[in-house]
Amino acid sequence: MHSAPAMRFPMTLSSLVKAITAFTFVLLAVVVPFQWWFIAHVPVPFIRTAMAVGTAVSLLALVFVVLIAPRAVRLDGAKLSIERLGWSDFVVPLRQVTRVEAGPALTLFSGDVRRVAGNGGMLGFTGFFHVKDVGLVRCWATRLETPTVLIHRTHERPVLLGVDDAPALLSALQARVGASPSGRVV
Repeated sequence: MHSAPAMRFPMTLSSLVKAITAFTFVLLAVVVPFQWWFIAHVPVPFIRTAMAVGTAVSLLALVFVVLIAPRAVRLDGAKLSIERLGWSDFVVPLRQVTRVEAGPALTLFSGDVRRVAGNGGMLGFTGFFHVKDVGLVRCWATRLETPTVLIHRTHERPVLLGVDDAPALLSALQARVGASPSGRVV
């Protein structure tokens, strides 16, 4: 049996996501030194400790967001992998896929996709999002207002992917999992 070639679908940052990321880093570059100065000069130990812990947690969250930032989706053999900047790939075995379909576009303030828990713009959109008529999904996307791909899985939460060329990813996935044009696995 001849195996399908590996395919890679980049996830580059849109200009808006780049702007959100730059704004976040600039804001932190201004706020964090001020917080550390304040922590060093506040006379109340409890407040000093609370501010230090809050600042440390914020910086750790920032590091985590950078590590899990999506870079690309790779179709390789019998699996789909979401490549991340500094974390191991998130792997979806294709045997778990029950349906593949075009998903809704992510929007900043309204629409069919809402962020529940996760990152809303710095280096992308990652975490748990609620998709109208689907429910809670895991999401990796780097662009707003562009098509996405929704992957339904057996016994696992669906995955919403926003790559640079979503129609190409959708076609490749449908070909790999034997899906009909409606997205159902045949």
